[in-house]
Amino acid sequence: MSIKIKIDPDPQSEPEPVIISLEVRKTLDGKIMILDHLLIDIVLDTQQNKIVLFPKNSIDDEIYHIQDSYFNHLRNEGIILADSIVSGNVFGSLEATYPNPVDESISAAQVILLATKKFIDSENPKIEAQEYIENEIEDYLVDPTDSDSTELGEVPQEPKKGSQQSEKVRSYLSGYGYY
Repeated sequence: MSIKIKIDPDPQSEPEPVIISLEVRKTLDGKIMILDHLLIDIVLDTQQNKIVLFPKNSIDDEIYHIQDSYFNHLRNEGIILADSIVSGNVFGSLEATYPNPVDESISAAQVILLATKKFIDSENPKIEAQEYIENEIEDYLVDPTDSDSTELGEVPQEPKKGSQQSEKVRSYLSGYGYY
């Protein structure tokens, strides 16, 4: 494991601030809700040092995998405690706790917001592409092009069609010698 350290030649200079843009709301009790992700809502509780993930609409395997990958991202960044990831008290939610920073000049909320922005920026294009493909397939099946469809009566009828002939299909009991 390698560690890169940047040494500033002028210790009096201020570091360049990092500016991020997220769709964030604050609840009445002071929790921060991050609503940028397409499938999950992220709630940051700074009082209890807790992050809770809620599904936006439907609950399926895809939502769990996104929640799991978000917490894996935070765990790999060293933000959350790996053994604190548990199911929440709301169906389909997951939650994890994070420690207080050792360095008091570091804001845990700002670190989490920055890591969340990185995760959302990497995740949303994948989800948008997947939804686009699913919509295109649905449109193709529901409203096919003229070359992929036929009008009613365009295909002539025949007395027998298909590869299975009805007289060659045995009764299900005939194999046992009942008929």
